[in-house]
Amino acid sequence: MIKFALCSALCACSLMSAIELHSERVQSAEAVRELAEITANIVSLLRFEAADVYVICREAFRGAKVLDYSQFSEIDSGDFPKRWQEACESLHADKEAIELFKTVGRVLGSCDIESQIERIERIRAELSARAKKLRERADSTKKMYSVLGALLGLGISIVII
Repeated sequence: MIKFALCSALCACSLMSAIELHSERVQSAEAVRELAEITANIVSLLRFEAADVYVICREAFRGAKVLDYSQFSEIDSGDFPKRWQEACESLHADKEAIELFKTVGRVLGSCDIESQIERIERIRAELSARAKKLRERADSTKKMYSVLGALLGLGISIVII
């Protein structure tokens, strides 16, 4: 009876681990999607308010919830590109997406508004494509992770019995 309970718990734990792995992949895709939304906010601020980079940095992250962007709101003076890079380093998201997002800090304030908008729009499009790719990959592997988790738990249970 104890073996049965242990085996059942083992199967459940391995299945839950597989589901958690899928959940982490979905959250990573959501974080990249949110970075794309933030770049869209930056473009809107450039188009309609033409605010300085520090105001843009404070305003663009309002309402963002997936990641912690507090370091970006603290950028209020100093070497903007350097501080942007440092804030990007604190983000816990897809490394490729963060590298793309770092380029936004180099673009902001570096040239005329139209050039900034054009370059940031390209970055936004790349981030959106990356988010879509990550989401599709997470969705396509969901069933595999669930089956493998259950089979692993079942296999270990058979060994125990």
